[in-house]
Amino acid sequence: MDGSDALAALLAGREIHSRIAAPIVVAGRLWGAMASAWSTPERMPAGVEDRVKEFTELVATAIANADGRAQLTASRARIVAAADEARRHIERDLHDGVQQRLVSIALELRGAEAGIRPEQEALRAQLAHAARGLTAATEDLQRISRGIHPAILSAGGLGPALNTLARRSAVPVELNVRTDRRLPEPVEVAAYYVVSEALTNAAKHAHATRVHVDVTARDTLVELSVRDDGLGGADAGRGSGLIGLADRVEAVGGTLEIASPAGSGTFLHVEIPIEPS
Repeated sequence: MDGSDALAALLAGREIHSRIAAPIVVAGRLWGAMASAWSTPERMPAGVEDRVKEFTELVATAIANADGRAQLTASRARIVAAADEARRHIERDLHDGVQQRLVSIALELRGAEAGIRPEQEALRAQLAHAARGLTAATEDLQRISRGIHPAILSAGGLGPALNTLARRSAVPVELNVRTDRRLPEPVEVAAYYVVSEALTNAAKHAHATRVHVDVTARDTLVELSVRDDGLGGADAGRGSGLIGLADRVEAVGGTLEIASPAGSGTFLHVEIPIEPS
């Protein structure tokens, strides 16, 4: 039953003496209509036409605003997803290409070093120095690669990835992850980067001595909280990375709240909806 059929069914059997209707037009296309009908024989109140027209214009504006917000949210989600996909490709190319080549070259240098005769000690030292430098460069590249996109997140999921973050953190981390399943990739990526940025801020800016991280995945919602005992005073408007986190969380339909009173540490609370599969 379409709108006109539903209206006809509603009015069926009623004695209608007067009626008025006005279209609801959004972005140049007909979205719907608003109608009023009187079953009393009295004349329609004065000014009803103008009020109905004004109200339908307000409805059209509200619909356009809601549609604009929905399109903006969808656009942000697409941008974040595209960026994450690009980061995954870069990480994969670095790991499977450049890193493997560097490891292979380092092994060749070590082999050449082992074959040097005793009287060529200077050459042996040069090869050993080059091999150590190449190994260090490979380790640097691995750290960069993990920062671009952690392979363990794609392979193992949120729990193992957060455990790795906690182990590598410069600040001791108490981590509690309560989830028994893989979550949608955008949810896992958003949660991972919230924790990663929070741990970086706790060590670099807050000078915290301990961080507590709690993650709970329910049927339709992931709740994540990060609390440190640092200096507090974190301000999302001062370029601490919190603005980017809020954008990332909001792009997947979530919310991020920050409480950071000076001298009392920083608390982040994030909720991310899980779309039903």
